[in-house]
Amino acid sequence: MWKEKAIETLRKKGYKITPQRLKLLQILEEIGKTHPSLREVHEKLRKEFPTVSFSTLYSNVITLKELGLVELFSLDGETRIEVNTRPHINIIDDKRIIDINDSEIIETIERKTGRKVKFINVLVE
Repeated sequence: MWKEKAIETLRKKGYKITPQRLKLLQILEEIGKTHPSLREVHEKLRKEFPTVSFSTLYSNVITLKELGLVELFSLDGETRIEVNTRPHINIIDDKRIIDINDSEIIETIERKTGRKVKFINVLVE
């Protein structure tokens, strides 16, 4: 479903759906919930398109961000891709990142900060 929304949004904004871009969307549809690093996505993309550069991947991801289809955040020195663009909480431990949708917590944070929440990263042991 995310991939179809992304394709529709890209087309409406005049972007071509190239084979490389389509593969990127497919990868993000498949592993996006794991909050993959750009490096991980690049490795998967290069399996099918070995000549795709990191800068090409990066510019495509920035386009997706500008269109509101993904968010980016840094964790342990790596840029991670967030496909869940609804307000939520990322619970982060050593092995994974789990999305928690808790509107009560989000509303409390928004009320206390006076700002809208995109997502919140919480590190746990």
